[in-house]
Amino acid sequence: MRVNERVDVDVWVESKPALRVRARANWLYARAVFHRFRLRFLILLVVLAGGGALFSALSSPEQEVTFFRGLYYTWCLIFFEPPVDFPDNLVLDVMFFVVPLMGLMILVETFLELSIMLRDRRHNEREWSRMIASEMSNHVVLVGCGRLGLRTLGHLLKMRMPVVVIESDEKNAFLAQVRAQRIPVLVGNGRDDRMLADANVAKAKSIICCTNDDLANLEIALDARRLNPGIRVVLRLFDQNLANKIRDGFNIHVAFSTAAMAAPSFAAAATDPSIKTSFMVDGQLVVVSRIQVQAGAELANRSIADLCGGLSMHVVAHHPAGAAESRTFPPPGTILRPKDQLLVQLRFEDLSRLREMNKARGGAPEPASAP
Repeated sequence: MRVNERVDVDVWVESKPALRVRARANWLYARAVFHRFRLRFLILLVVLAGGGALFSALSSPEQEVTFFRGLYYTWCLIFFEPPVDFPDNLVLDVMFFVVPLMGLMILVETFLELSIMLRDRRHNEREWSRMIASEMSNHVVLVGCGRLGLRTLGHLLKMRMPVVVIESDEKNAFLAQVRAQRIPVLVGNGRDDRMLADANVAKAKSIICCTNDDLANLEIALDARRLNPGIRVVLRLFDQNLANKIRDGFNIHVAFSTAAMAAPSFAAAATDPSIKTSFMVDGQLVVVSRIQVQAGAELANRSIADLCGGLSMHVVAHHPAGAAESRTFPPPGTILRPKDQLLVQLRFEDLSRLREMNKARGGAPEPASAP
């Protein structure tokens, strides 16, 4: 697989970052630049203010030098362009030599370092990403950018969560899509404390460890907890027994076994093709299924509130017959018409009862719903 090859996934975002994402990245970068140079800016401000005050206080009365005029004189001195003749006052004489050296040194160093930073923004991704991450707080650190990591990132961006990505493989084919979203990407081993520090784990809200190595995920989680005791930890684990032990023994907030999460979906999909997804809640299998309201069925001409009141379920989406788009979480008073499409969430054992209610009077079988 080529590095620049774009890989399609089920959940992703726009090919170009939204204006909000670009504006946030630029704002964080500007803050990082200001914090980098704030001491120099402060020194320059003190030099200008001090020079303005001295010019105003020590100049001869006939010159009528105000503070702001003295400020202008000091600024001109920095560039070896004194706007007045050499003064007779000793303090001002010293200023004529000291201010140009101090001011010009500060400006030149700032200009050179700023040029390097702008170059790094284009050519040194690690430094740019580290600067952006240093200005973040309450963000999510995502370790591992495989297929699961990329899907997780897509959901996080849709929830407008700021994210920093750590990936060990610089040839990862998904990184091009991540970088296109102006997301900070740190390439390196997540087990290295310096990588976690560069991702600003100390101020992060949560960390998601979804590499293919269970032990690496656990080690990264424990290192993150050491740097930030209050951080929320989400682990990708293949062994459910290990996940339970880690959750109980290490006080990890969430520890998921990918096999345990996938098993209900496989079983439910094999049982009923209309089931789109499924998951376990307190030991009960909950499914999301798509059905089509049949003419003459008990579901037809009933409101959603009436339907949900008689059956423990939620209508996630309603697609009226002939409509171009569906409505997510429709109002309870919505009346169901024949050929309407419903996306419902309910317990698996209640699905058969819902299908009985959707049979046309006379026992006609319910046709398969649209995918």
